[in-house]
Amino acid sequence: MGTIISWVRANGGWLRSPFGDLPMLRADDPQAHQTWLILTGGLALILSRASKAELETRFVAAREVYAIARGRLQKKRLPKPEPMLLRDALQEISNLADPMTREAGRECLARAVERIARKSSAPATVSAHTGPSSLQSSSAPLSSQAVSTQATTAAAPAEPEEHQATQIDLDLLFERSNKLRGTVAFARSTTFGQDG
Repeated sequence: MGTIISWVRANGGWLRSPFGDLPMLRADDPQAHQTWLILTGGLALILSRASKAELETRFVAAREVYAIARGRLQKKRLPKPEPMLLRDALQEISNLADPMTREAGRECLARAVERIARKSSAPATVSAHTGPSSLQSSSAPLSSQAVSTQATTAAAPAEPEEHQATQIDLDLLFERSNKLRGTVAFARSTTFGQDG
């Protein structure tokens, strides 16, 4: 027992996580900004609980998205990570994130895909597979495009198996995004996230 107490005293009983800086939602922020604050707060919570080894191996994309989001949100600017990086981060945290963080992540991913599609003047899709073909431009109408997602398992096999990606129609994705916007609007209308 004495060795445990001396170890705690030597190492400090409380080490501050570099991800402990949680953002606070403000009612006067634009909806997109609030959605990113929700996602960033969820990422911070998950990353603050991870060991150093997990941060370096399991949460590589999540750490990068958190750094991008935190830096830009502190300047009151919207984060603009690449859709593939954001998709990878969302897959890394999918089994650990709370429902609000997952919904915010989906909406942020949909906006990132839209941003890239507007930039290239052609609709884009994001598939669950990594590599240069993950983000593809197409001349098909936007309503016929689909965003592919793939569920992540808790323990990934050493060699990934080929699975058919789940196809979600963009209309359905936008409908779900609108539902999330309604949820955020409801949260703003309550005292959630406000001092008082």
